[in-house]
This record gives sequence, structure tokens and C-alpha cells, in this order.
Amino acid sequence: MWLFTNIGFFSIVQKPGTDFLTVRARVKHDLESLRERYLPGLSPIQAKGGTDYPWRATTSHADLAAALGKIALDINYGNFKNEIAARQGKARASRYGKVWQALYDMPEEASAHAKSGLPWGDTLPPGKKVAYGGILFDPTGKVLLREPKNHFDGYVWTFAKGRPDPGEKPEQTALREVFEETGVNAQILAPLPGEFAGGTTINRYFLMLAEAGSGGVSPDDKETASIRWATQEEAHELIGLTSNSTGRARDRAVLAAAISERRKSS
Repeated sequence: MWLFTNIGFFSIVQKPGTDFLTVRARVKHDLESLRERYLPGLSPIQAKGGTDYPWRATTSHADLAAALGKIALDINYGNFKNEIAARQGKARASRYGKVWQALYDMPEEASAHAKSGLPWGDTLPPGKKVAYGGILFDPTGKVLLREPKNHFDGYVWTFAKGRPDPGEKPEQTALREVFEETGVNAQILAPLPGEFAGGTTINRYFLMLAEAGSGGVSPDDKETASIRWATQEEAHELIGLTSNSTGRARDRAVLAAAISERRKSS
């Protein structure tokens, strides 16, 4: 099984012909933390280069069961990704977030966000690519804006968006881009009707609700200088600072559409 915890990620298997479990990890420190906190009987850690899991150790079924019980008793956090960011850093949280995003459209949930239920067609104007993003509100109605690094392409304050990776669903792309560009975890409320043309892309957005306590941009982020929560009136004015006239008009239209859609859904 795969085991994601706030001290590390593990793959646990029983090899053929053995009566013990092999606990494997990508990072040696994860196994060291597991032994220190929950599994003192874990065997010495062995290196096995050239494999998916370069570090491994062994334990008994009974000892692992006891360790899992201790791990369960230590769950005292309301958001797993935020806990990972606090304990193991934002880079690790981002990796775990990608796993979450890959599982987002599991079969039971696919009908709720199936492509046929989205308000956009499949045809794009010649020379245009599609990008997906999110317009995030907090419970008070404030909207999230991001400041691109060096005000790229004339944008001063705008919304998180980006092009899909191969095989991604629109929802996955939007959630990934929001997290990568703002550090904010969010949940999708509804697709935003309409398509919004930029310089090189046709942009499609989802109305989202931000998870409390998440967010933040590291100083070495390559795309985003900062993020800001603004009232709807402030957001309109801040978007107006953008010197790219096409982008400025687009983002103001997106903001107006998101405010209207939020009122309908509230």
C-alpha cells in the first residue's frame, strides 16, 4: 500500500516468500522519522539504488499495525496539505497536491464534472490555445489576485490560470494552476459561463472557494511576486493598473462574470 503521512511517504509490500513487510521510501529521512516516532522496531535502512524506492527497511505486520494506530491517534489537523507544508515544506506539499489532483476525477465523481456538463465547446479560434483558471472568493466575498513576477506582459494584478498538461481535465488544470501560482488550496463551486480571450489563449475559469489558512508565495517563485485578497471594488481598481489593454479588459470582464455567478450560487 501507499501511505501518505505528515512525516513522509511510504510504499509497503510483502515480498514473495517472506513473512515480513518491506517499507520503502524515496527519501531516507522519511524512514528515519517513521522509526523515531512510530516504529522503533524498524530494521536498519538499506540503500537500493536504481529502483523506484532507493531506501527500504523491514518490519513485522504486528509492529506496523501498532504504528498505524499511533499515527491515527496523532491526527489533529484540519487540512492535510497545509500540515505537510508546515512540517515538510511547500515543495513536498506541492508534490502531494499533484497526487490529489490526479485522483480528482475518480469515476464516482466524474459525472459531477464531466466534460459534457461544462459550458464550453471544443472548437478554438485559429492560433489560440486554451487555458483554465480559477476565480477564488473567501467566505467574506473578497477575491484573490496574483501579481506576476516583473509584471510580465504588462499585468500588474490578474487571476491564476494556465494551459493543461497532457491528459488533464479542465478542473485538474484549474486547481493545479491556482495552487502553483498562489499556494492556495481551493474547491470548485461551478464553471464560469463564457470564454475570455487573451493575447494567445482562450481562457475558461471556475468559480472557487478558498480553503481557510492556505496560501503564500515563496520569494523564489518564478511566476508570482505576491498575492492579495481584495474587496470586489478594490479588485476592479487593481486590475485597472494592468497596462496590457486586452488583458485588462478581459480580467475586468472575468471579475464581473464571477461576481454575478457567485450571487446566483449563494
